[in-house]
Amino acid sequence: MQSKAATIADYLKTLSPDERAVISTLDKLIRKTSKAAVGTMKYGMPTYEVAGLFIATNAQKNYFSFYANPPFVKKFKAELKGLDCGKSCIRFRKLTPELVGTFSRIIAEYGK
Repeated sequence: MQSKAATIADYLKTLSPDERAVISTLDKLIRKTSKAAVGTMKYGMPTYEVAGLFIATNAQKNYFSFYANPPFVKKFKAELKGLDCGKSCIRFRKLTPELVGTFSRIIAEYGK
């Protein structure tokens, strides 16, 4: 779903507590893993620019989305087995510790 929120903080306020927990965790993970990440709202979702590339997250109706540069998604495809993945989109229903680890490794690729 596209949000009309002007900031990531405003976006988080529009989410249910469960959705907010997931998106907040991803926000913190992106900012912690890539100190250079600049977060803004683009395309109605939290978007982070890192080294000229983008990472984005979103709470959809029945799942969450994590968007990353296609080569990075492809590189970690084996770790994403069982998830619905497009070229740059990873769709998931639950944020597990294993998935957080994979997302952290994907984000770290932006600094290389």
